[in-house]
Amino acid sequence: MPSRAERPLSPGSAAALSGPEAGLVGLSAAIAGGDGDAVTGAAETAIRDGASPAEIYEALLQSYLFVGFPRAIEAFFAADPVLVTHGFAPPAAARPDLPGWSASGEALCRSVYGRNYERLIERMRGLTPDLASWMILEGYGKTLSRPGLTPITREYCVVAILTVTRMWRQLRSHAIGAVNVGGTRAGVREAIERCSAVAGSGTVREALRVAGLEVHDAGR
Repeated sequence: MPSRAERPLSPGSAAALSGPEAGLVGLSAAIAGGDGDAVTGAAETAIRDGASPAEIYEALLQSYLFVGFPRAIEAFFAADPVLVTHGFAPPAAARPDLPGWSASGEALCRSVYGRNYERLIERMRGLTPDLASWMILEGYGKTLSRPGLTPITREYCVVAILTVTRMWRQLRSHAIGAVNVGGTRAGVREAIERCSAVAGSGTVREALRVAGLEVHDAGR
């Protein structure tokens, strides 16, 4: 798999993601693509780009929220030789902390969705009260509030997964959410563009349109 320097961006664009961020975004795209060899290669590339094995573990772990247990488990099998080679052993499972997960989940979800948070929760409760509750407790609390990655990096990785899987409604929300938690539009754009090898140029163009990034944003 090509190194970060070898992965082209749009003509004239400058890299907005750090080396580790770019590596983890590439890994997330590969996980969503479901090709084990690609995941192995992306994990190796992420290490070369400066991501730590612990950060790779977190990117793998959070993917189950967006691609399901089967694909996440297969991704762990694919990346495990890379992690083992670099001396990584997974930490013990976190002890259940329902009140803590609920509080941290609500806080993070509010940060991601900003002024749209209340409307999101109301809409989700109307669709499915169960998923509305699980989204906060398990998604934003138990998983996305873990300390192993910053909220910005997690959101860039989520953007990549949602691009590859063509989940446009959620991509739009998380493209905005990445900026809400301190990322940049340029970073979101690069996260989408780095999915090209997995998703194809047509999907990337549509993802940029959905995210409101058709025209290159050289600013923030």
